[in-house]
Amino acid sequence: MMNNQGNITGGATAGLSSATQAASALSPGAVRTFLQENPTFLSDHPELLESASRAMSNENNVVDFSAAQATHFRRRYESLKTNHLSLIRAGRENQSHLDELRSVFLQLIRVSSIPAVVATILDTFGHRFEVPFVVLGIEANRNETGEFHVEQFRRLTPGSVERLMGDQDCLLSPVAGQEAIIFVDHADEVQSSALYRLSIGMQRRPAVLAFGTRETGAFSPEQADDLISILCGAAGAALSREFDRL
Repeated sequence: MMNNQGNITGGATAGLSSATQAASALSPGAVRTFLQENPTFLSDHPELLESASRAMSNENNVVDFSAAQATHFRRRYESLKTNHLSLIRAGRENQSHLDELRSVFLQLIRVSSIPAVVATILDTFGHRFEVPFVVLGIEANRNETGEFHVEQFRRLTPGSVERLMGDQDCLLSPVAGQEAIIFVDHADEVQSSALYRLSIGMQRRPAVLAFGTRETGAFSPEQADDLISILCGAAGAALSREFDRL
Protein backbone atom coordinates (compact mmCIF):
# COMPACT_ATOMS: atom_id res chain seq x y z
CA MET A 1 0.00 0.00 0.00
CA MET A 2 1.04 3.68 -0.41
CA ASN A 3 1.52 6.31 2.27
CA ASN A 4 0.70 9.99 1.95
CA GLN A 5 4.00 10.68 0.20
CA GLY A 6 3.28 8.07 -2.47
CA ASN A 7 5.95 5.66 -1.23
CA ILE A 8 5.53 1.89 -1.15
CA THR A 9 5.10 0.42 2.32
CA GLY A 10 4.60 -3.07 3.74
CA GLY A 11 7.79 -4.60 2.23
CA ALA A 12 6.47 -4.91 -1.34
CA THR A 13 8.20 -3.56 -4.43
CA ALA A 14 6.21 -1.29 -6.72
CA GLY A 15 3.86 -3.31 -8.86
CA LEU A 16 5.57 -6.69 -8.11
CA SER A 17 3.98 -9.63 -6.34
CA SER A 18 5.95 -11.59 -3.74
CA ALA A 19 6.17 -14.54 -6.17
CA THR A 20 7.71 -12.29 -8.82
CA GLN A 21 10.22 -10.97 -6.31
CA ALA A 22 11.21 -14.54 -5.36
CA ALA A 23 11.64 -15.49 -9.00
CA SER A 24 13.79 -12.44 -9.69
CA ALA A 25 16.03 -13.42 -6.79
CA LEU A 26 16.93 -16.78 -8.38
CA SER A 27 20.49 -16.95 -9.60
CA PRO A 28 21.53 -18.68 -12.85
CA GLY A 29 23.25 -21.29 -10.71
CA ALA A 30 20.03 -22.04 -8.84
CA VAL A 31 18.15 -22.40 -12.13
CA ARG A 32 20.87 -24.69 -13.48
CA THR A 33 20.74 -26.82 -10.33
CA PHE A 34 16.96 -27.06 -10.55
CA LEU A 35 17.09 -28.20 -14.19
CA GLN A 36 19.78 -30.76 -13.37
CA GLU A 37 17.64 -32.16 -10.57
CA ASN A 38 14.52 -32.10 -12.76
CA PRO A 39 15.78 -33.19 -16.21
CA THR A 40 12.29 -33.59 -17.70
CA PHE A 41 11.10 -30.11 -16.72
CA LEU A 42 11.80 -28.44 -20.08
CA SER A 43 10.34 -31.40 -21.96
CA ASP A 44 7.19 -31.06 -19.87
CA HIS A 45 7.05 -27.31 -20.54
CA PRO A 46 8.15 -26.79 -24.18
CA GLU A 47 6.68 -23.28 -24.19
CA LEU A 48 9.65 -22.19 -22.08
CA LEU A 49 12.03 -23.30 -24.82
CA GLU A 50 10.11 -21.24 -27.36
CA SER A 51 10.26 -18.18 -25.11
CA ALA A 52 13.97 -18.67 -24.50
CA SER A 53 14.62 -19.15 -28.21
CA ARG A 54 12.83 -15.91 -29.10
CA ALA A 55 14.61 -14.03 -26.33
CA MET A 56 18.02 -15.23 -27.53
CA SER A 57 17.46 -14.77 -31.26
CA ASN A 58 18.93 -11.26 -31.55
CA GLU A 59 22.10 -11.00 -33.64
CA ASN A 60 24.26 -14.14 -33.18
CA ASN A 61 23.14 -14.90 -29.66
CA VAL A 62 20.86 -17.78 -30.66
CA VAL A 63 20.04 -20.81 -28.59
CA ASP A 64 20.54 -23.88 -30.80
CA PHE A 65 18.57 -26.49 -28.92
CA SER A 66 19.03 -29.05 -31.69
CA ALA A 67 22.80 -28.79 -31.37
CA ALA A 68 22.57 -28.97 -27.59
CA GLN A 69 20.38 -32.04 -27.83
CA ALA A 70 22.76 -33.67 -30.33
CA THR A 71 25.70 -32.99 -28.01
CA HIS A 72 23.77 -34.50 -25.12
CA PHE A 73 22.99 -37.64 -27.14
CA ARG A 74 26.64 -37.97 -28.24
CA ARG A 75 27.79 -37.80 -24.64
CA ARG A 76 25.13 -40.30 -23.64
CA TYR A 77 26.22 -42.60 -26.46
CA GLU A 78 29.87 -42.41 -25.40
CA SER A 79 28.88 -43.18 -21.82
CA LEU A 80 26.81 -46.18 -22.90
CA LYS A 81 29.61 -47.35 -25.18
CA THR A 82 32.13 -47.17 -22.34
CA ASN A 83 29.82 -49.11 -20.04
CA HIS A 84 29.15 -51.68 -22.77
CA LEU A 85 32.86 -52.26 -23.38
CA SER A 86 33.43 -52.53 -19.64
CA LEU A 87 30.76 -55.24 -19.42
CA ILE A 88 32.36 -57.09 -22.34
CA ARG A 89 35.77 -57.02 -20.63
CA ALA A 90 34.25 -58.17 -17.34
CA GLY A 91 32.44 -60.98 -19.16
CA ARG A 92 35.65 -62.14 -20.80
CA GLU A 93 37.48 -62.06 -17.47
CA ASN A 94 34.70 -64.06 -15.85
CA GLN A 95 34.83 -66.60 -18.67
CA SER A 96 38.59 -66.87 -18.23
CA HIS A 97 38.11 -67.49 -14.50
CA LEU A 98 35.49 -70.15 -15.24
CA ASP A 99 37.84 -71.87 -17.67
CA GLU A 100 40.57 -71.89 -15.03
CA LEU A 101 38.19 -73.28 -12.43
CA ARG A 102 37.11 -76.02 -14.81
CA SER A 103 40.75 -76.91 -15.52
CA VAL A 104 41.57 -77.16 -11.80
CA PHE A 105 38.44 -79.20 -11.07
CA LEU A 106 39.29 -81.66 -13.84
CA GLN A 107 42.83 -82.07 -12.51
CA LEU A 108 41.54 -82.74 -9.00
CA ILE A 109 39.06 -85.28 -10.35
CA ARG A 110 41.69 -87.17 -12.36
CA VAL A 111 44.18 -87.71 -9.54
CA SER A 112 43.52 -90.64 -7.24
CA SER A 113 45.91 -90.57 -4.31
CA ILE A 114 46.55 -88.26 -1.41
CA PRO A 115 50.08 -87.30 -2.57
CA ALA A 116 48.76 -86.60 -6.09
CA VAL A 117 45.90 -84.45 -4.80
CA VAL A 118 48.22 -82.52 -2.49
CA ALA A 119 50.80 -81.96 -5.25
CA THR A 120 48.08 -80.82 -7.68
CA ILE A 121 46.69 -78.34 -5.17
CA LEU A 122 50.08 -76.88 -4.31
CA ASP A 123 51.33 -76.63 -7.90
CA THR A 124 48.08 -75.41 -9.46
CA PHE A 125 47.20 -72.87 -6.80
CA GLY A 126 50.71 -71.47 -6.60
CA HIS A 127 50.76 -70.93 -10.36
CA ARG A 128 47.21 -69.56 -10.51
CA PHE A 129 47.62 -66.97 -7.78
CA GLU A 130 51.30 -66.25 -8.50
CA VAL A 131 52.44 -66.76 -4.93
CA PRO A 132 55.77 -68.38 -4.06
CA PHE A 133 54.56 -70.25 -0.98
CA VAL A 134 51.55 -72.55 -0.86
CA VAL A 135 51.39 -74.94 2.08
CA LEU A 136 48.80 -77.52 3.04
CA GLY A 137 48.60 -78.51 6.68
CA ILE A 138 46.37 -81.29 8.02
CA GLU A 139 45.99 -82.16 11.67
CA ALA A 140 47.07 -85.73 12.35
CA ASN A 141 45.15 -88.14 14.50
CA ARG A 142 46.94 -88.73 17.79
CA ASN A 143 48.01 -92.23 16.80
CA GLU A 144 48.74 -91.41 13.16
CA THR A 145 52.26 -91.74 11.79
CA GLY A 146 53.97 -91.57 8.44
CA GLU A 147 54.31 -88.85 5.85
CA PHE A 148 52.98 -88.28 2.37
CA HIS A 149 56.42 -87.17 1.15
CA VAL A 150 55.09 -84.11 -0.64
CA GLU A 151 57.02 -80.87 -0.38
CA GLN A 152 55.12 -78.06 1.31
CA PHE A 153 52.83 -80.53 3.09
CA ARG A 154 52.65 -80.27 6.88
CA ARG A 155 51.25 -82.81 9.31
CA LEU A 156 50.04 -80.63 12.18
CA THR A 157 49.50 -81.51 15.80
CA PRO A 158 45.89 -81.50 17.03
CA GLY A 159 44.66 -77.98 17.81
CA SER A 160 47.10 -76.25 15.42
CA VAL A 161 44.41 -74.95 13.05
CA GLU A 162 42.45 -73.38 15.89
CA ARG A 163 45.60 -71.74 17.23
CA LEU A 164 46.31 -70.33 13.78
CA MET A 165 42.84 -69.15 12.85
CA GLY A 166 40.67 -69.05 15.95
CA ASP A 167 37.05 -69.43 14.86
CA GLN A 168 37.57 -67.85 11.44
CA ASP A 169 37.25 -69.73 8.16
CA CYS A 170 39.47 -67.28 6.30
CA LEU A 171 42.28 -65.12 7.62
CA LEU A 172 43.95 -62.61 5.28
CA SER A 173 46.87 -60.79 6.87
CA PRO A 174 48.64 -57.78 5.28
CA VAL A 175 51.55 -58.46 7.64
CA ALA A 176 52.37 -62.07 8.53
CA GLY A 177 52.54 -62.88 12.22
CA GLN A 178 52.09 -66.28 13.83
CA GLU A 179 52.30 -68.45 10.70
CA ALA A 180 55.66 -70.08 11.48
CA ILE A 181 53.78 -73.23 12.46
CA ILE A 182 52.65 -73.66 8.86
CA PHE A 183 55.41 -72.03 6.77
CA VAL A 184 58.22 -73.45 8.96
CA ASP A 185 61.52 -72.93 7.09
CA HIS A 186 60.07 -70.11 4.97
CA ALA A 187 58.43 -68.25 7.86
CA ASP A 188 61.05 -65.47 7.78
CA GLU A 189 60.43 -64.90 4.06
CA VAL A 190 56.63 -64.71 4.26
CA GLN A 191 55.54 -61.09 4.74
CA SER A 192 51.82 -61.40 3.94
CA SER A 193 49.60 -64.46 4.17
CA ALA A 194 46.15 -65.88 3.49
CA LEU A 195 44.88 -68.88 5.46
CA TYR A 196 41.79 -70.90 4.51
CA ARG A 197 40.28 -73.48 6.80
CA LEU A 198 39.47 -76.89 5.31
CA SER A 199 37.54 -79.77 6.83
CA ILE A 200 38.73 -83.12 5.55
CA GLY A 201 36.77 -86.34 5.28
CA MET A 202 33.90 -87.77 7.26
CA GLN A 203 35.95 -87.24 10.42
CA ARG A 204 35.94 -83.49 9.67
CA ARG A 205 39.68 -83.39 10.21
CA PRO A 206 40.86 -79.75 10.54
CA ALA A 207 43.21 -78.54 7.84
CA VAL A 208 44.51 -75.24 6.51
CA LEU A 209 45.60 -74.13 3.05
CA ALA A 210 48.10 -71.29 3.41
CA PHE A 211 49.35 -68.79 0.82
CA GLY A 212 52.37 -66.61 1.47
CA THR A 213 54.14 -63.79 -0.38
CA ARG A 214 57.35 -61.88 0.09
CA GLU A 215 55.52 -58.54 -0.26
CA THR A 216 53.86 -56.88 2.72
CA GLY A 217 50.21 -56.04 2.08
CA ALA A 218 49.65 -58.55 -0.72
CA PHE A 219 46.64 -59.88 1.20
CA SER A 220 44.14 -57.80 3.15
CA PRO A 221 40.76 -58.45 4.79
CA GLU A 222 39.04 -56.04 2.37
CA GLN A 223 39.98 -57.80 -0.85
CA ALA A 224 37.59 -60.00 -2.80
CA ASP A 225 38.50 -63.67 -2.58
CA ASP A 226 35.57 -65.47 -4.25
CA LEU A 227 37.75 -67.35 -6.72
CA ILE A 228 40.26 -68.59 -4.18
CA SER A 229 37.44 -69.60 -1.80
CA ILE A 230 35.83 -71.72 -4.54
CA LEU A 231 39.15 -73.41 -5.30
CA CYS A 232 39.80 -74.07 -1.63
CA GLY A 233 36.39 -75.70 -1.40
CA ALA A 234 37.28 -77.94 -4.35
CA ALA A 235 40.61 -78.80 -2.73
CA GLY A 236 38.86 -79.78 0.49
CA ALA A 237 36.40 -81.98 -1.41
CA ALA A 238 39.19 -83.75 -3.33
CA LEU A 239 41.18 -84.38 -0.15
CA SER A 240 38.07 -85.65 1.64
CA ARG A 241 37.47 -88.12 -1.15
CA GLU A 242 40.94 -89.62 -0.80
CA PHE A 243 41.07 -89.60 3.01
CA ASP A 244 37.72 -91.37 3.18
CA ARG A 245 39.20 -94.17 1.08
CA LEU A 246 41.87 -94.92 3.66
